[in-house]
Amino acid sequence: MVFQNFRENFATDDFMSGLVVFLVALPLCLGIALASGAPLLAGIISGVIGGIIVGALSGSHISVSGPAAGLTAIIIAQLELLNGNYQAFLVSVVLAGILQVIFGTLKLGSFANFVPNNVILGLLAAIGLILIIGQTPRLFGTDTSTIANTWHDPMALWSGLDQGAAIIGVLSIVIILGWDKFKPKTLPIPSALLAVVLAGVFNFILVKMNSNFAVTTQNLIQLPQILGGNEKIFFFPDFSFLSNSQIYIGAVTVAIVASLETLLNLEAADKMDPQKRTSPPNRELVAQGVGNTVSGLVGGMPLTSVIVRSSVNATSGAKTKFSAIFHGILLIIAVLFLTPLINYVPLSALAAILLLTGYKLAKPTLFVHFYKKGWKQFLPFIVTVIAIIATDLLIGILIGLTLSALFILYNNLHRGVRTVHEKHVHGTINRIELSQNVSFLNRAALVSALAKIKDGETVVIDASQTYYIDPDLYAVIEEFQQETAKKHQINVKLVGFKAHYPELEDEELDIDVSTKDLQAQLTPEAVLEKLKEGNSRFANHERLHHNIGRQIQVTSQEGQHPIAAVLGCMDSRAPVEMLFDVGVGDLFSLRIAGNIAGQKVLGSLEFACQEKGSKLIVVLGHTDCGAITSACHIHQQGIDISQSKEMPHIQHIIKPIVAAIEGVKAQMSDYQLTTNFVEDVTRMNVRNNIAYIVKNSDVLRGMIERNEIGIVGAIYDVKTGKVEFLS
Repeated sequence: MVFQNFRENFATDDFMSGLVVFLVALPLCLGIALASGAPLLAGIISGVIGGIIVGALSGSHISVSGPAAGLTAIIIAQLELLNGNYQAFLVSVVLAGILQVIFGTLKLGSFANFVPNNVILGLLAAIGLILIIGQTPRLFGTDTSTIANTWHDPMALWSGLDQGAAIIGVLSIVIILGWDKFKPKTLPIPSALLAVVLAGVFNFILVKMNSNFAVTTQNLIQLPQILGGNEKIFFFPDFSFLSNSQIYIGAVTVAIVASLETLLNLEAADKMDPQKRTSPPNRELVAQGVGNTVSGLVGGMPLTSVIVRSSVNATSGAKTKFSAIFHGILLIIAVLFLTPLINYVPLSALAAILLLTGYKLAKPTLFVHFYKKGWKQFLPFIVTVIAIIATDLLIGILIGLTLSALFILYNNLHRGVRTVHEKHVHGTINRIELSQNVSFLNRAALVSALAKIKDGETVVIDASQTYYIDPDLYAVIEEFQQETAKKHQINVKLVGFKAHYPELEDEELDIDVSTKDLQAQLTPEAVLEKLKEGNSRFANHERLHHNIGRQIQVTSQEGQHPIAAVLGCMDSRAPVEMLFDVGVGDLFSLRIAGNIAGQKVLGSLEFACQEKGSKLIVVLGHTDCGAITSACHIHQQGIDISQSKEMPHIQHIIKPIVAAIEGVKAQMSDYQLTTNFVEDVTRMNVRNNIAYIVKNSDVLRGMIERNEIGIVGAIYDVKTGKVEFLS
C-alpha cells in the first residue's frame, strides 16, 4: 500500500531534497548520539529507521524523523540511572514505541490542535535561533570558547580559526544565496546540494595539494568505519531488565516527550509545506511508535519528527514522503560504502545550510509580525522563544502553553462551536455558530466541523453572537476559506466578523428568502416536502436561524413571492410560520376560527395563487380546537345558535362545522361525544373546507387540474407540535 501510487506521486525533486536532508542528517545523527552518550552508530540506525520505516508509514509528505536533540537530556538521565547500560535503555525505547502505538490507536494525536499558533511559531523561531547560535562557530571552524575569548583578545579569533573551514563556510553561504537568486531554470539543482558538493570538491583539491588551507580533521564529517572495523558497533536490548522499574519510568518519559515533540513538529512541518497538506496526527503517532519499537530492537536511539530536517526537506523542494525514505536509504549506503568520500566534506558547509535554515525560521519580520498583533499574542510568542533557548524544548513549550492558557482563560468564560444543518427554502446550508468567546481551545472542534463540510456545499460561519475571536481560530477559518473551500468548491459565508475585523464586510445570504426565481422552480409536491421538513424541525426543537432583518430588507425591495397559502385556525397555539419553520415572505397566512373557508377566503386564496404565484394551499386544522369542541357541544344540546345574543355572529363559524359533525355521525352506528369524535370532526371539517374551495372557485379548481397548484389538508397536534398531512 505504501508504494501503490508511487509512480503517480513521485517527484524528481524528492531525489535532490532527500540528498540534501541526508547530508544534514548524517552529522546530526552522529552528533546527537555523541552528545547523548550512546554509541555513534545508534544515531545512524535511528536516522535510517526514521527515514525508511517512519517515512513509509507516516501521512506527512514533509516531516523527517530521526534522533532529536530534544531527547538528549532524557537519554543522558536514563543512562545514568541504569549505570550506563545502553542495552537496558533499549528496552525502554521498545516499550516507549509500543506506548506511542497505543496513543495513536486511542486517537490522542489531536493534542496538537490545542497548541496556539504563537507557541508553534515560537518553537520554530527558537530552533532557528539555536541553529544560528550553535552553527556560527562551526561555520568558521572554531568553537564557542574561542569566540568568547575574542572579547578580551580580538586576535585570538583569527588564530583559533580553521581558515580553510571558514573560507569554505562563507563561500557556501554565498553559493546558496546566489544560486537561489540567479539559478537557471534549466538547472533545477538545490542550492544546498550545490554548496555541499563544491565544498567537498574544493577541500579534496586542497588536501591533494597539501595546502595549508585544507580543513583539519576535527572540522570534517567523521563517519565511523563499519566494514572491516574491529570496534563493537551493534547493540541489542537486554530484556532481563524488564524487572527493573526504572525501565518503565524511562519508557513512559520517552513516549510522552517524543510524542509531544512529534505532534508539534508535525504541525510546524505542515505549515512549511508549500502545498499546505494536513498530516494525520494519530497515524503519525503510530508510525513513530513502530519506528521506536524497531529502533530499540536493533540498537538505535529513540526518534521523533525533527524540525531541522523537516525544514531543510521543505526548503529543498520536497514534494512527497519519498524524500524522507530516500534520505534513509542514503544513510545506509553512506555508512557502508561512501565513508571516505563523505569525510572530505567540511562541517562548515553543513553549518552554512543550517544557518540559513535557522534564519528562515527566525526571520526578524516574524518578531515584528507578532509585535504588531499586540502583547496578548507577542508575549506568549517571545516567552516561548526565550524559554526554549534558556532551558529545553519541552520546558519552553510548556511555559509558552501556560502563558497562552492564562490569556485565553482570562478572555474566555464560555466556549463552544455549534454546527447546524439547515434546510432553507433555497436549499441546504451548514451553519457553524461560534459561542460568545472562542479561542484556540475551540480549534479542534472548529477543524472537525469544517472537515465535515462536503464538496459543493454552503457553510455559514456565524459570529454574530461572539464577543471574542482568537486570531488563531480566525487563521483556521481564513485558511479554510482561501484554500480548502476553493479546492472543494465550498461556498463560505462569514457573518458577524466585521465587529472583530473591520476590513471584512458581513456577507449577505438570501438562501432563506423566497424569491421569484425560486417560486417559479418549485412544484406543489416540492413545497409540500419543504413544509413537512420545516414542521419536523419545529417539533424536534431544531428551528433554522432566520435572518429576519435580511428577510425584511429583501422582501421590501423585491416584493413578496410566497410558496404556499395556509388557511389555519386563529388559535394562539398554532402560529403558522413557526410550526412550518419559515421566515418573512414565505407564506400567505389566513387565520379564522375553525379554519372555515368563505367567499372572502376564496378571494384571498385566488389572489395568493393566481396573482402572487403560491404553489400550494394548506387547510390546517388542529387538535383541541375551541371552535370544533364548542360546535359539538352546541349540536349535542340542540341549541339554536342563530338566536345567540352573546355572540350573534358565531353562527357563521358553527354552521359549517355542524355539517362536519353530521358527516361523522352518519359514519357511526353508536354516537358518543368523545375526544376521538371531536378529532374525527376536525378532520372532516378540513376535508369539507377543501371541497368547498375546489367547488366554489373556478380559478383554483382549474389551477389544481393543471397541476399549477396543489391543495392538501393537515392537522396540527398542539401537544406534540407535529403536523399530520391528510391523504
